[in-house]
Amino acid sequence: MALMGIEKARTTHWLKNNRDALPSIIAVTAVAMFWVVGAVGGIRYLSDASSPMAMLTGLYIGLAAVAVSIIIATLALNDLARRYARTRNRR
Repeated sequence: MALMGIEKARTTHWLKNNRDALPSIIAVTAVAMFWVVGAVGGIRYLSDASSPMAMLTGLYIGLAAVAVSIIIATLALNDLARRYARTRNRR
């Protein structure tokens, strides 16, 4: 049990030191979950389309969501890499 307290303290300490990186970590996690859910449920949604116009609209919305998710992931990963390089250069 004492060992578990040490791990919890390390996690709390890391969160206090890296609070600025938390939004980027959450963004990368959210984009990864979006891609997993999209891969599983997106095809099923498009196959249930009642008309070609509904399918086309779904494809355009999906394309916009994919583009936005790629932009968000790129910005978040760039931010994390910059933070990691900055802390590494200080050592």
